[in-house]
Amino acid sequence: MKHSLIILALILGTITIIASCKKSEEVKIEEVKEVEEQQADAPEQSALAGAMKKAAITMRRLSRAVGNNNWVEVDMWTNELKEGIGFSCVTLYMIETPDVSEEFSVLSNKFNSAINKLIMCGKRQDRINANLEFDNLVESCDACHESFNKDMEGPLDFTDTGGG
Repeated sequence: MKHSLIILALILGTITIIASCKKSEEVKIEEVKEVEEQQADAPEQSALAGAMKKAAITMRRLSRAVGNNNWVEVDMWTNELKEGIGFSCVTLYMIETPDVSEEFSVLSNKFNSAINKLIMCGKRQDRINANLEFDNLVESCDACHESFNKDMEGPLDFTDTGGG
C-alpha cells in the first residue's frame, strides 16, 4: 500500500511538472506575439534610427561595464559598438544622406580612434585610461550628434536612467 501511494505521488508530481512547463512555453509564445504586434503597429523608422537606438543601449551597457571594471563586458560592448556605430550607423548614414561632408568622415575617424583605444584599455585592464577613453568616446558621439542631429537637445546621457 505504501509503495502504491509513493508511485501515485510521483506520477502526479510528474504530470504537474509537465503541465506547468507547457504553460510557460505558451506564455513565452504569447509575449513574442505581443512584441511583434507592437512592432508592426509602431511607425516606420529608418534603418539608421533603429541602429542608433541599438547603439545607445549598447553605450549604456558599456558605461556600466567601464564603471564596474568588468573587462569581459567592456570587451564585448566595445566590439559591438565598433560594429554597430563604426560600421553599420556610418554606412547607413552615408546611404541615407546624399552629400556626406568631410566633417562626418573626420568625426567618424575620431569615434573609431576612441573605440580602438578603449578596446586596448580593456585588454590591458587599465581602469584609469579606460575611464578617460570612455569619456573621449562620449565626446566623439556628442560632437557628431551636435553636427548632424540638429533635433538633439543637450549632450548625450549614457547612464542607466539617461536618454540618448
